Amino acid sequence: MLWGRRQQCTALDGLLAEVRAGRSRVLVIRGETGIGKTALLDYAAETAPDFRAARAEGVESEMELPFAALHQLCGPMLSRLGRLPGPQRGAERKLDLSRARGSTRRSVSGAGFWGGAS
Repeated sequence: MLWGRRQQCTALDGLLAEVRAGRSRVLVIRGETGIGKTALLDYAAETAPDFRAARAEGVESEMELPFAALHQLCGPMLSRLGRLPGPQRGAERKLDLSRARGSTRRSVSGAGFWGGAS
C-alpha cells in the first residue's frame, strides 16, 4: 500500500478484481506533475502480475509525431497480430497494420531514442 493512498489503492484493487472477473474496465490517471501518478501505475502493475501491462510516456520530442503514444502502446504487440480472434484479425487486415509496421517504426525510432523511450 502506498503511504497516504489507501483510497486510490483500494479503487485500483477493485478495478483489478473486476477485470479478473471478466468485466472490461478502463483506468485513467491524470493530474499535476509530481503528485504520484506513476507510483499508482507501478502499484497497479505490481499487484497484477497476472496481467499484461502496456504503458506510454509523454515525451516532448515526440509531440509532433502523430500517434507516437499509440505506437509506444501497440508497437511491442504487433508481432502477435496473427493470434487475434477472427473479427479483430479482419479489422487488422483492413487497416493493413502489417504493412504499416516498418514505416511507423522508422518514423518514431529517432524520437523514442532522444526521449529515453525503449
